[in-house]
Amino acid sequence: MKTFPKISIITCIYKGERIINEYLEYLFKQDYPFKKIELILADGGNSKETLEIIEGYIKKYPKIIKLIKNPMSFKVGKGNGADIASRKASGEIIFLLDQDNILIQKNWLKRMVQILMENKDVSAVQSRMAIPNKGSFFDKYLSAIGIEDPFAIPYSLNSQITFNPNKFDYDKKKKIFKYIINKNNFYYAGDNGFAIRKKEFFENGGYTQDIDNFYRMALSKKKYKIAIPKEIKLYHKTSTLFFHFIKKRNFYIQRYILKNYEERDFYWFNLKKNNFNQNKKFIETILFNLLFVPGVIEGIKMAIKKRKIFWIIHPFVLFLVTINYIYSFLYAKIVKKEKTINL
Repeated sequence: MKTFPKISIITCIYKGERIINEYLEYLFKQDYPFKKIELILADGGNSKETLEIIEGYIKKYPKIIKLIKNPMSFKVGKGNGADIASRKASGEIIFLLDQDNILIQKNWLKRMVQILMENKDVSAVQSRMAIPNKGSFFDKYLSAIGIEDPFAIPYSLNSQITFNPNKFDYDKKKKIFKYIINKNNFYYAGDNGFAIRKKEFFENGGYTQDIDNFYRMALSKKKYKIAIPKEIKLYHKTSTLFFHFIKKRNFYIQRYILKNYEERDFYWFNLKKNNFNQNKKFIETILFNLLFVPGVIEGIKMAIKKRKIFWIIHPFVLFLVTINYIYSFLYAKIVKKEKTINL
């Protein structure tokens, strides 16, 4: 590819002192032409230390980095970080990267863009997750399932490619899985290394939340094709401690119930807005996780198939995450408060 389109990278920064320097360090090691990169950082209220790191990079790359304020602090939701930042994008392609997405492949940006340039029928590209060589079983497990929330495995595009790759069309020559978004066979992606043509990003309302974005596309008359390259990967450096992860999921579900529910497009369970099959899938997911034995069988199968022993924690994670969600739901409904957590 001789010419490269301008790209806009959208990243929301909130309490990012743990990871922001590593994120920016690897981003600026990319071999994509810097003059074609626009990095929009939405500051949700960061520490002095985090802002000093960002200011240091702005001095090095003043024509690339744009730091804006996100008065609502958080990324998801209409009028929040990703929505505000993406509407300032001037690039032909929008990238959604989280602050804990480490671009360990130096040609990651180029390869993602190349897929869109060479496949005009593809609307967006979703990166896969790299499994770290070092780290805990839990780190490796989350990277392997391709999503930070194990409860959402039945709904996640990346997870389904891990567990059920035969469900998807696969181009052996290009090493790309392809998925046409649809309501009846619905899977979602859209964060942690997602690239989409700007025109198609906004024709369905732009960003509110990854699953909502995909659900609006599923309801559209247009057939949106998503490419998932097998060998293009980033490292999602999420929580390293299981109980910190549980607290984070606790916070997110409480915020979802208390502040991020009414304006949603997708509902996990809703007797009025969902059809029978949608609600049935949600109930089946809960039962699968709580019954434990099905998760044991699935975990053993994956351990044998992938030859990775960390899959043995699969049933325990599914069970504990589901129990935590039930607790968080009841806490939000009864106490009507959300517990704060250092993300």
